[in-house]
Amino acid sequence: MPNVELQPYSRPSMWRRMSFANWADPVDPQVYGRLEIDMSSALRFADEESVRTGAKVTPTHLVVRAVALALARFPDANALIRWRRVYQRKHVDVFCQIAIPGEKPDLSGTVLRDADGKRPGDLAIELQNKAAEVRNGRDREMVKTRHTLDRLPSMFSRFILNFIAFLSYTLNLNLKSLGIPRDPFGGAMVSSIGSLGIPEGWPPLVPMSSTPLLVAVGRIEDKPVVREGPSGKEIVIRPMCVLSCTFDHRVMDGFLGGRLARFVEEYFADPWAVEKEATAGGSQSNPA
Repeated sequence: MPNVELQPYSRPSMWRRMSFANWADPVDPQVYGRLEIDMSSALRFADEESVRTGAKVTPTHLVVRAVALALARFPDANALIRWRRVYQRKHVDVFCQIAIPGEKPDLSGTVLRDADGKRPGDLAIELQNKAAEVRNGRDREMVKTRHTLDRLPSMFSRFILNFIAFLSYTLNLNLKSLGIPRDPFGGAMVSSIGSLGIPEGWPPLVPMSSTPLLVAVGRIEDKPVVREGPSGKEIVIRPMCVLSCTFDHRVMDGFLGGRLARFVEEYFADPWAVEKEATAGGSQSNPA
């Protein structure tokens, strides 16, 4: 089995071909977007999912789910670049950051595979279990990877990491025997900066990950917003959350980014309706 299961991509647009000519690997084609989401409906839906599964469902789990469904709906965004060509991923996998407390706090993460086929409550259970394994050192794959990376000499770490990325993604080799898990970053990354008390922040693209979309979930804050009321427009207080997005302009342009953003907004406006449609349609990921 290769490192990532891929399928041929149709001839890219002129814009994408021009972007390949203008930009190198993702150290410069970063584009930023900001969505401020009314979480009123989403918080009620999260409470229902928590009751259904017994797991604590947070806004981050809803964002993971919304991003996964958006990538399934618009598969052009679920892609990676090899040899200056775009390839669609066959699966919708989302990487979640995990904070590791301790004397020297650290940051790690895990991948939720085929996240477009799992409801938020199920994602919450899976992430809770995986996070516990990572924090307690029971995730053998992660322990092996961290051990491998810890042994890298600092002065050579950048070269070695870039070389590993070249083998894993450019050549699409499975390096599991070397302690590198298969496709460890997925097609999107979601980070909960709100849990750290941060209202919004802008995550940078990570060149070695080949992940073209990063989403930071900010702290929920009560804010005055304008809404339609019985007597017309009125100012009301709503729980608002900023989603800060960074994407690779070689993979996504403003048109595609806008479609993803509108879908995410639709999800948070009425998660019950979107989940009902997703359940009726089944998982959008291609089977292995």
